[in-house]
Amino acid sequence: MRYYFVRHGIASDLAPSDFARELTARGRRRAGKAAKVMKALGMTPTFIYTSPRLRARQTAEIIAAELGMKATVAEEVDFGFDIAAVKALSQGLTSESEVMFVGHNPDMSLIVNQLTGVSVSMKKGGLARVDVIHHSARQGELVWLIAPKVFDALRRETKREQSRTSPPEKAAATPFELHDLIKERWSPIGFDRDKSIDKAALLSILEAARWAASSGNQQPWRFIVARRENRDEFQKVLSVLKEGNQPWAQHAAVLMIAVVKKHYRPDRLNRHASHDLGQASAQMVLQALDHGIYAHQMAGFFPDKARAVYGIPAEYEPFTVIAFGYKTLDLSHLSEAHRQREAAPRQRQTLREMVCGGAWGQTADFLE
Repeated sequence: MRYYFVRHGIASDLAPSDFARELTARGRRRAGKAAKVMKALGMTPTFIYTSPRLRARQTAEIIAAELGMKATVAEEVDFGFDIAAVKALSQGLTSESEVMFVGHNPDMSLIVNQLTGVSVSMKKGGLARVDVIHHSARQGELVWLIAPKVFDALRRETKREQSRTSPPEKAAATPFELHDLIKERWSPIGFDRDKSIDKAALLSILEAARWAASSGNQQPWRFIVARRENRDEFQKVLSVLKEGNQPWAQHAAVLMIAVVKKHYRPDRLNRHASHDLGQASAQMVLQALDHGIYAHQMAGFFPDKARAVYGIPAEYEPFTVIAFGYKTLDLSHLSEAHRQREAAPRQRQTLREMVCGGAWGQTADFLE
C-alpha cells in the first residue's frame, strides 16, 4: 500500500482563528505546481483525506482537482493525527491501494519517522511517499521525500519535456525581459482533435476572466461556452463562425463566444466595456497557457447570427469567439494554406512605431 503524506501549503497568519487561515497566493501557486507534478508522476490515490482546517482543505482541493477527484474532510487528520488514524482510514483497502493525507506538522513528519525510522522535517507543501506491505503493517519504506523547491524544479523539467514533444512554441523574439507566458503565447490553428480540456482547467481559465479589472467594477463580460464533448452545443457555436474559420476551429476542445454589455445603465454608454472584455480575455488566454492550453481569438464570425441562435439581449453585443485546445504535431487535417500559416514566423511592429512621447507621432525619448 502507498501512503502519501502532504503538509499543507504556505498560509496566511492573518485570520480570526487557526481554522480560518487560508493559503497565500504563493501557497496556491506552489500547490498547483506540485499537483501537476503529482499527476505527471501517475499518482492515483483511492482517497484524499484532509484536515478540516482551511489551509489544508485548500491544498487538498487543488491537488484533487488536478487529479480529477474529490478530497474528503476527515477530523482524524487534524492536529493529533497518528498511525492509528492512518490505519483506520485505510481499513478495508487492498495492498495495491494508494491513500493521501493532507495535514499539519509535526504530525506528518512524526508519522513518516515512526513508519520508516527516517527522521524528516516536512516543509510546507512537501510530500512524502511511504510504501507498506499492508495497512496494518507498522513499518514501511520511505520512497519519496519531495520539498516544494523540488516540485518547482520537476514542474520546469516536465514543461521542458512537453516542449520536446510539442510543436515549436514560436516564442517572441525580444531583446527585453518578458514573462514566459507572454513570450510563448501565440494563436495556433492546429489543435489536437482527441485531447479534451478537463473541467478543472476550464474552470481555472474562466476564473481568470472573473478577476480581471474593469471600469467601475462593472465586469461587462459574458461567455457562452461549448465543450467538444457536447456535440450539439459545440456545433451551435461552430455554426456562427465564418467559413474560413470553421475548418480548423471544429478541432478545438472548447469554443467560446465572448459577449459584452455595452451600457452602465440604459441611458449611459460604457465606452470602456470592450476594453474590459479584452482584459478578461487576455487573462483567460494566459491562464490557459499555464495549463498548456492555447487559444485563438477570432473576429471572423456572424454576430447577428450568434444573437439569433442564443437569444442574446439587445443590451449585449457578441464581440469575438475564442477557440481553446492543445496543440498537435499532426497537422494532416489542415489545408495546405493553414499548414503554411502555422509554420510562418510571428511578426510585430516595433516599439518605435507604437509608442509616442511629447506629441502624436513623435518617438518617445526613452526609445532613442
